[in-house]
Amino acid sequence: MDINMKTEFGTGTETEIKTETNPAAAAQTEAAADAADTGKKKKKEKVKDERSYGLSGIVFDAASVVITAIALLAIVFTFGFRMVGVSGSSMVSTLENGDWLLVTPYYSAPEHGDIVISTKKTAAEGPLVKRVIGLPGDVVDIRADDSVWVNGKKLTETYARPGTYGRGDRVYPVTVPDDCVMLMGDNRYVSLDSRYTSIGFIEIEHLLGKARIRISQQWDIYSNYTKEAQ
Repeated sequence: MDINMKTEFGTGTETEIKTETNPAAAAQTEAAADAADTGKKKKKEKVKDERSYGLSGIVFDAASVVITAIALLAIVFTFGFRMVGVSGSSMVSTLENGDWLLVTPYYSAPEHGDIVISTKKTAAEGPLVKRVIGLPGDVVDIRADDSVWVNGKKLTETYARPGTYGRGDRVYPVTVPDDCVMLMGDNRYVSLDSRYTSIGFIEIEHLLGKARIRISQQWDIYSNYTKEAQ
């Protein structure tokens, strides 16, 4: 790179000074300047990208968390458990009005003594929370003294509220149809259940599931039931 410089002195004469620089050094200087400019541009672009990600990234992460949570809840409530509230006194003293139950779907056949939730549309308003007394093919008899017999064996109903029995409007003995269960409340005096033809036997496909524990108060809802009772 050539640099021409002219200076004037008081004598009126001109002196021309011509200087030359090293071409290689000049090239290095230009390259360094270009590199510096490129670095600044990249830094500005990086800062811009970071600022852009700052908002969009937060939104994306939040959306991902929400979607994942919804998916997990859907899986849990479809294949896992449900929360069901108790309304009424038909299961007193085992369950109280306002109790919350953890309910899981049936992956095998119901068993005697299970506390279940029926979603079958009946004369009762809303789902039923009752106990399984009879399984498919069982012969159930409620005798004059209100004792309950299943397949010729008298039940020891430690879970039933004393003095609250009743036969309903059926003629006994009855045989539980295939793929159905016979449900009864523990507080027999006020319970509207399978003893009445308006409720009837409940198809197993209408069972939402089995109540496992109580969320409120004492969690064990089977403490008053033993296999020997059946």
